[in-house]
Amino acid sequence: MYQITCDNQIIYDIRSKDRIVTSPKLVLATGKNGTLSFRIPKTNPMFDYINLKKSIFRVYQVDIKDKKKIYTQLFRGMATTRDEDFYSRGQISCEGELAFFNDSIIRPYKYNGDVIDLFKKYVNEHNSKVDEQKKFYVRNCTVTDSNNYITRANENYPSTKEEMDNKLIGYLGGHFETEEVEEVDRYGNIIKKVYIDYLAEYTKYNTQPIIFGKNILDFTKVISAEDIKTVIIPLGKKEEDKYTTIESVNNGLDYIEDPAAINVFGRIEGIVKHDDVTVPSNLLKKGKKDLEDSINLSTTINITAADLHELNVDIEALRIGRLTRVVSKPHKWDKYMLLTKLELILDNVKSSRVTLGKTYKTFTEKQLENQKQIASFTQSTQKITSLDKDMTQVKTDVSIINTVITEDIPTEYVKTETFEKYKDDINSKVSRVYRIKGSVDSYNTLLSMSDVEEGDVYNCKDTGANYVFTEEGWDKFSETVDFSGYITAEEAEKIYVAKTDYEELVARVETLELQKEGGNIDG
Repeated sequence: MYQITCDNQIIYDIRSKDRIVTSPKLVLATGKNGTLSFRIPKTNPMFDYINLKKSIFRVYQVDIKDKKKIYTQLFRGMATTRDEDFYSRGQISCEGELAFFNDSIIRPYKYNGDVIDLFKKYVNEHNSKVDEQKKFYVRNCTVTDSNNYITRANENYPSTKEEMDNKLIGYLGGHFETEEVEEVDRYGNIIKKVYIDYLAEYTKYNTQPIIFGKNILDFTKVISAEDIKTVIIPLGKKEEDKYTTIESVNNGLDYIEDPAAINVFGRIEGIVKHDDVTVPSNLLKKGKKDLEDSINLSTTINITAADLHELNVDIEALRIGRLTRVVSKPHKWDKYMLLTKLELILDNVKSSRVTLGKTYKTFTEKQLENQKQIASFTQSTQKITSLDKDMTQVKTDVSIINTVITEDIPTEYVKTETFEKYKDDINSKVSRVYRIKGSVDSYNTLLSMSDVEEGDVYNCKDTGANYVFTEEGWDKFSETVDFSGYITAEEAEKIYVAKTDYEELVARVETLELQKEGGNIDG
């Protein structure tokens, strides 16, 4: 059950006969202020005690466990509008406490420093201009800048909320979270303080899972190409009516592009501004990251579900902004998703809904990877002619190494039969047709694959090793050769090859192996 208070006085509790409102609805969403709305009849004792923009409303979830009442605060905010209908019922609309930052103005300023001090600056300036009940206290800040140094300025007079959203979240990402905590002051009085955190990630979890057949009500998939850009023009700080650009560090070009993405989507230009960047090389680095983020289709999975806590108090209630496991076998889905929205009908819990959302890269990402491999293959094929010449030289070197006995024989050698075996293995490998297939998690994944053909090449992410499929199974490229069998010069004069010549051949072949990816090389 739920309870609503106004200035610490109960305005709604379903167990009370007169503390009743109609159509009470609470909507909480990540990155939003949150809203509370309801109609209050004149019979409610609190009807005449609601002060717009001043009265503080709170919503509590009330559970009874072991004959004890447990109050969990879900919302804190203020009333912004009040309408009365034909029957004199008041329609009350409230905004969540983050909207308090709209009630203060940031004066013109220039700032240089780290993220947390700018966060504190905004909050402290807000606190100096509002009533006590609208103040916040900075607690945690986990958002950082790669340079640990940011520049911000504004000559206008924005609201604190606008400036925090634009100059913190807009540039650095992250989100704000608040928590009201009861503390004891130095005089022994219990006081309430509202703490605010600026966090880079959502790190808390709901223990209640969302499972198909139990509490999943809807499962939808939305694919969007709205934000795709294949060409990015990065713009830095504007000084003397001229932006910092990347031309000086990018061969005279003010843009960067992704050929593989252009091949898939076409040429789509976009501008990304970094008002705090004045160094072209840093701007180029940020632009590359912007381009990387702009070339993939996004698929968003939306899940609508019911909260089983309403049926069983022993099941932990679902909370906003927490990662939640979602399992739907018909959709082949088992992932943790962020609970992005709570829509609670306070007087009809069966109608309440929770929404979870997850955005991830779709098949397009694989297409782009394939395009990049094709581009790499094209570059490799352009070098085939020179590779063939080098391979011809290698064959000549091998012949010479096998027949020439050096007069000045070094003191360290490798056995001829080991050399011959290595040479034959190399000749066998480079004569095959290789097909670059991509990456897998581990060698065990390769062993479990059935749809493979001779010449298929995969990279194992866990070790970085490359494997090719042969008629005898998976063969590792990066083999290790044992060079420990050394003897003296007198014993080796007729039956060994000079190690210096051998090592020169090995280095040459290994260089060619690095160049042959995606190509067919004879020899």
